Amino acid sequence: MVLKKTTKNTSEKAEKASKRAKKPTGKAAANMSAKSVIGLEIGSANIRMVQLSGRSSGQVQLEKYAIEPLPQNVVSGSEIVNFDTLVSHLQQCYSRLKTNCKSINVGLPVDVVTIEENLPYSAADAELSLQEFVEAEVVRVGPLDEMRYDWQVFPADAVNKGSSVLVVAAKSDNVNQYNDLLEEVGLSATNVDVDLFALFNAFTYVINQRNSELANERIALFDIGDVSLKALIVQSGKILYRHHDANFGLNQLVQLLQRNYQVTESEALEMISGRRQRPADYKTEVNDVFNMQIAQAVQRALQFFLTTRSDEIDVQQIFISGSACIAESGLADVVRVSSNIPTEHLAPITLAENKLKGGDLAHDADSLTTAFGLALRGLF
Repeated sequence: MVLKKTTKNTSEKAEKASKRAKKPTGKAAANMSAKSVIGLEIGSANIRMVQLSGRSSGQVQLEKYAIEPLPQNVVSGSEIVNFDTLVSHLQQCYSRLKTNCKSINVGLPVDVVTIEENLPYSAADAELSLQEFVEAEVVRVGPLDEMRYDWQVFPADAVNKGSSVLVVAAKSDNVNQYNDLLEEVGLSATNVDVDLFALFNAFTYVINQRNSELANERIALFDIGDVSLKALIVQSGKILYRHHDANFGLNQLVQLLQRNYQVTESEALEMISGRRQRPADYKTEVNDVFNMQIAQAVQRALQFFLTTRSDEIDVQQIFISGSACIAESGLADVVRVSSNIPTEHLAPITLAENKLKGGDLAHDADSLTTAFGLALRGLF
């Protein structure tokens, strides 16, 4: 979604532009020349940038990426606490890319966004135009001239018998803060999106790349990040359910290591990445414990989803990614056994053509899912 401000005297033009902008990733027409976009994720612990280029959804190339750790209390949850320090670290992250690309797709934290899903709408029967219908929903959140918003219309299908509308709205002040942040670095936001939808974009790319029966299956997507867990249940290109746990992520694994071995945060992160020798009992005291915690968090999200559904269709596949998903930890097997659902640990960025030679992508790939999904949204 692209959070923007629209006016009634341009409603027809805006509606057409909105429809063009919201074509699902993987279905955009091929461009004549390659386009390059940077996806930017600003989290509590890190800034992450991923630069992609591509002519079509089948020709996506990873150009570069950069990760810049943030000191504590620069970003707290969804709030930017120290704007000037964040500007400095954002500049450092962008400098690490060593790129001339200035097209940026940035994601707003889902905490500062209002999302209304599955709103029934029929143009034939409605007294309001589509834009008026959307605006009537937006004013429930705040005055129209103080909001940025976007929408997408979904046609009837096997899941929903009639057309439905997804509406996303955020306060202009929140959107402007991210625009101002980029302007301080000499950049500008091509799109301001929502970080949760980046997860959807990233795995839509996976499904399209595999060109398999997954396209119509009910799939659970989990991104366990630095400090939070985001989850989506999707089917046939639609989001059926979303879940956000702001208190579960890599930070819990770091704390577990610190309690067990009295190490610093940086030493704990080195153990997690495999760059520092792990204690002999690491697997039983840390790895297995944390894997089970993730499996329980996944199970809770699935149970919450089931309480919202009247149908009897089960989730048929689980994908997990994120900085808290450690390679070769056996996590997918633990989640599969706990949920009794086929589970795959996959970093979507690894399916793109890779222009990089060597480097730390193998260690970093899981943590780049959101930035990757944001960059994809800017490409197509």
